[in-house]
Amino acid sequence: MGVVLRAPFPRRRRRWPQVARNGFRYLFLGAWRNWLRNLTSTMPALASMTLLLVLSGLVGMAAFALERAAASQTASAAVLHVYLRDDATPQAVAALKARLKANRDVVSVGYTSKAQALKQAESRPGLPQLANAAGTNPFPASLDLRLRSVADVGAVAAMAARSPATDPLTPTSYNPGTYRRIQTVMSVVEVLGGAFLVLMGFVAVAVTANSIRAAILARQSEVRIMQLVGAPRWMVRGPFVVEGALTGAVAGAVAGLVTLVVWGIGIAAGASAFVRFAPGVTVGVTALAALVILVGGFVLGTVASLISVHRELETT
Repeated sequence: MGVVLRAPFPRRRRRWPQVARNGFRYLFLGAWRNWLRNLTSTMPALASMTLLLVLSGLVGMAAFALERAAASQTASAAVLHVYLRDDATPQAVAALKARLKANRDVVSVGYTSKAQALKQAESRPGLPQLANAAGTNPFPASLDLRLRSVADVGAVAAMAARSPATDPLTPTSYNPGTYRRIQTVMSVVEVLGGAFLVLMGFVAVAVTANSIRAAILARQSEVRIMQLVGAPRWMVRGPFVVEGALTGAVAGAVAGLVTLVVWGIGIAAGASAFVRFAPGVTVGVTALAALVILVGGFVLGTVASLISVHRELETT
């Protein structure tokens, strides 16, 4: 004869701090131990990702320096000189200056007299001899314009050239070929730099994914047992994702340190020359680039491991 017990048995409370400690120990400490244990098989992926991140960091910093140099050239190119005729009346000059100021593409309009133009020319090689040979001041007065964008220079130069106050032979300093070359260089640098970084990211993800795949295959029996006993998905997949993130983080840390050291040595070795050939590259920018490389390595390793885990464990 059975006995039914109706006593109010106390529910066993789940101890969340203990659960959290066990989960941390299993996910992170266990993954760290497995990563160290399998370091020999992970080393090719680690070395490949480190090399790719180093190249990405160095090329990225070089592209940044080129972009800053091109931007500096573009800022200089966005200055347009409108040369005035020697016999231009003050009314014609004032009318032209008012039209240019009213143009929304023009930021500011300055004026350089013939005497000031001659004084500026005396500091440039070859020009003082030209002035002496001419016997008079050959340099015209000019209106000096600063524009919002280098793309606006052509239209403003064409408008200014139609004014009766401008020199008919050389109305402005605008040279279409020079402006076109500057814009082409900037476009090529942006496209090639972006394509290289995308290619490096794809290769790094593929290499790390293959490393995680090898780790999964090496522990396939362990994974199968965990699935058979009903282990949650995060317990099966989590350690492999953490191992991939560790690979990416270590590779990113090494690559970031190399980038920081290389560019730091360059900045310290020749500060004045470095600023001239790589404008905008400072210690702060280099440190930020190293941090970006570290985070990028972590993200690439995590994404690669997620891809590999999804492909391999969905079929087991």
